[in-house]
Amino acid sequence: MNNNNNFSSANPTYEELLQSPEWGKRREEILLRDNFQCRVCGSRNQLQVHHRQYHFLNSKGDFKKPWEYDDINLITLCGSCHERGHQIFNVPTFYI
Repeated sequence: MNNNNNFSSANPTYEELLQSPEWGKRREEILLRDNFQCRVCGSRNQLQVHHRQYHFLNSKGDFKKPWEYDDINLITLCGSCHERGHQIFNVPTFYI
């Protein structure tokens, strides 16, 4: 990990990674792609970028960083649709 962040430890939490400039840039790219609206209900409020799946990299013994995912694995959702989706579905983890 580079030294251009404010992480409190050598192994930042997922929440800390979501505060990084790298994720901020990637999040903005997905919001722009999705026209700044929820892909489920069309809302433009409380937008979040959801990971459709997670990838554990066996060779590194760690998960991909949130900003390293391909476009197809990221989707813009409003807070309500994001929460409802997590109640209904489990986000799959692939070990690669």
